Order: sequence, then structure tokens, then C-alpha cells
Amino acid sequence: MSVPALRVENSRIVTSDGHETKLVGCADFTQFKRWLAASGKEALVRPIIAERTGLAREAGYTGPLTARVFRNAAYWNPFSLDPWSYPMSAVTEFTQFYNELGWYVDWTSGDNQVCFLLDGDRAQLDGPTGFNQHTNVFTNALIGTQYVWNVSNEPFKNGFGHQDLPKPPPWTSPVQYSGDYGESRNRGNDLSCINLHTDRSVESGVQKWVGKGHESAPYLWPQNKPIFYDEGMGADELTQDGKRSNVPFYFEVLGGDIEVVNAVYFHSQQGAESNGFGPRVKECWKAFCRGAAGGLKANGIVVVAP
Repeated sequence: MSVPALRVENSRIVTSDGHETKLVGCADFTQFKRWLAASGKEALVRPIIAERTGLAREAGYTGPLTARVFRNAAYWNPFSLDPWSYPMSAVTEFTQFYNELGWYVDWTSGDNQVCFLLDGDRAQLDGPTGFNQHTNVFTNALIGTQYVWNVSNEPFKNGFGHQDLPKPPPWTSPVQYSGDYGESRNRGNDLSCINLHTDRSVESGVQKWVGKGHESAPYLWPQNKPIFYDEGMGADELTQDGKRSNVPFYFEVLGGDIEVVNAVYFHSQQGAESNGFGPRVKECWKAFCRGAAGGLKANGIVVVAP
């Protein structure tokens, strides 16, 4: 049984039966690349989904989950993927597989200035191998599946630094956001949702990202669109100020930010590589899910995986 279809009503994400929902998930950037490997589905992808799901249930989170996955990225990333190197049937099958296991897929892209080379700084939009044509065929392959569309991960540094962001075709998922922080410049973005990506700095020993969702979301509420809080901080086995944290309580607070936004994602070093979580990161993910369960309860929103 698949996850329910989603749509947007003003500042809410709702399911096909009209109930408000919110999305809780994690970065698993490399899962589609792993899917494309020999025996990737069973040997590489399914075990990661099972681990993430099992830990979430241990923490008391009972709803569907969302995986943030790259559809293209440059060669220097562990999730590197040439956008024209795979059959679009694999996109359909991968997303359906996730849906049947109680997950949505948040499809994002990176390094578009390399993957769709124009002049070294900008992504090529038009033409038979341009970004727009890839978006057309990719989203066409997703018809009938349940997913979120992200135009680009941090578009200002991934091929759209000096361009208006292209709008996806009309058959794309109704749940879509550009990836621009706060959408304050609104560069061509009339998409259904907006993005929040907060400061990770440390000030006088204070981790500024902790609780930042609650602090920042009210500034975006007047836009009357669902807010995606995608990468508050990355978890890892050891803390690196401004880059990674290994403190479970901080991630519980981050998960609790779902109370004031519409989607919140857990990011980690292992998630970037789609490897199994280390012991400390497992505790951070569980704490995040526990916080998310509490935030949803505070909202009076009940989510149950199919």
C-alpha cells in the first residue's frame, strides 16, 4: 500500500483525503545512484530504508517518511550522477519502491552548472540536453508516484547563481520548492512551497542553529506557503562546529521545529553517502524523530504510515 497523494492548500500540505500532514525525513543523497548499481535495490537501497524506518519507529514516530535524493550531481560528490546516464524507467521504479515502503521522495539536483554545462557558472536551460528538458522527461516518469519536487539544492551555488529559476512543467507534483533560502529574492519562484535554510554558526559557544526554525518561521508565514526546513545541521560521529553535530538533544529540538514549519529534514554525513548510521548518528536520528513526533502532537496532526 502506497503513501497518500499530496497537494498544497495555501500554507498547508494536505493528503488526498483532505487531512493536513507534514513531512519528516532525512537526506539520503546517494540512494538513487546506489539503486542503479548491480543488485542495488536489495543489497544497497532496501537495508538503508529499513534502518532509517526501524529507528524512527523505535523513537515513536509512526508516520510516512521522506528521503531527500539527488537526481544529478558532479563527479566530486559521493552522490555524483550524470543526468542523462540512466533510463527514466528507473526513476519510476525507484520512487514506487519508496512509496510502497511508506516513504515519499524529495527529488533534488546539484552542480547543474557542470551537469548541464553552459559557461562554467550557469546551467544550460534550453535545448535537447538542457536542464528544462531533463526536468520534463524526469517528471513525466514520476506521473502516478508520490514525491516532492525541489528545483535545485542551494540553487545560488548549483547553477542558478545569475539566472531566474526555471519553473517545472504543469504535470509535476503540486508540492514543489525552489531551494532558495527564504525565497526573499523570489527570483522567478511562484512555486507552491518555500525553503528555510538557517545559519549554522557558533556564537560565544552557542549553537545558533538549535531552535532556529521556531525563530525564523514567523518571518516566512506571511507568504502563506508551506515551509521546507531542509538542512538545519548535519549529524556525524564527532562534532565540527558550524558543520556537524553529535548531540542528540539538539536534533530533538530540530525535529520539534516541525511544529512551526511544514517539512523538516535530518541531514548527516552518512546520509550524504547513503551508508548505515554510526552509533552516535543513530541516536541523533532517533532524537530527531522523537522531536518530530512531539511537534506533530502539539499541532494535533496524526500521521500513520500505510
